[in-house]
Amino acid sequence: MTFDPDNDVVAEFAADLRALRLEAGSPTFIKLQHDAEISRSVLSEAFGGKRLPSARTVDRIVRALDGDAAEWVRRRDAIAAAPDEEGAEPADDPVDDVEVGGAPAAQARPIATWTQRTAVMAIVGAFIVGLLLSGGVSWAISSSVVEQAKVAAAQAVRDEIANSSANPRAQINVHNGVDPALTQCVNDAEVATASSRSNHTLVEIIWSNKCYAGWARITRYDEQVSGNSMTVAIYPETAAHGPDRQAATEPNVQSAYTTLLVRPTPQTRLCAVAVITLGGESIDLGEPLCT
Repeated sequence: MTFDPDNDVVAEFAADLRALRLEAGSPTFIKLQHDAEISRSVLSEAFGGKRLPSARTVDRIVRALDGDAAEWVRRRDAIAAAPDEEGAEPADDPVDDVEVGGAPAAQARPIATWTQRTAVMAIVGAFIVGLLLSGGVSWAISSSVVEQAKVAAAQAVRDEIANSSANPRAQINVHNGVDPALTQCVNDAEVATASSRSNHTLVEIIWSNKCYAGWARITRYDEQVSGNSMTVAIYPETAAHGPDRQAATEPNVQSAYTTLLVRPTPQTRLCAVAVITLGGESIDLGEPLCT
């Protein structure tokens, strides 16, 4: 395989953009669509790192995430200005800036989760800042500490993504806890197994062979979405409640899905479970569904 440093630069740009989204509290694609006025497909491409987004797209996304839009656009333009192996410069695709007219279509909201270690680091950082503020440290010093804590939290997210486990059998390198919509895994994704459950629900495990990873999805057809929620989880059969377990809970939606779970070995089965609420009552949708 030919080494292409330009693609690595674009991939790093997208990884930092995903980290910025996590730092901003992991807003859903629906919220980003509304705030940035950018279509879901453009958002997915921008976060996916397959190609460089336009300056306009970067500006809108970063502003929606409360980042320094000017700095991000300068960085994007520097990448765009770098010649490729044939001396050509990447050009903006006019389709890249398609705006969303009106309310976005109903869909499951993507979920990006922090691992336990990252969450602990963020909590510890917040605790330290709280101690400093309660101790009467001057505004200037506390402001500086807050900024340092934000930078540290963002770096922790980047480190967590970079250091989390990936399977060597994968053609596309992904990690546990990443939203599949932000990856190329969706390109070859197929339903590995599915099961109709009670209360007109469907539980599925989606599998990407190129990523060697899967995610679980639940869909309900009972027209009882309003005021109710759905929970779905995927895990290795050998560790139902281990650290690799990925789960999602979504209110007021017809469908919800988990973040990615990389299959640790070819022999490991992936299993999914789901729960819905109906009129405040929690309903377990039965035995685990396994690949």
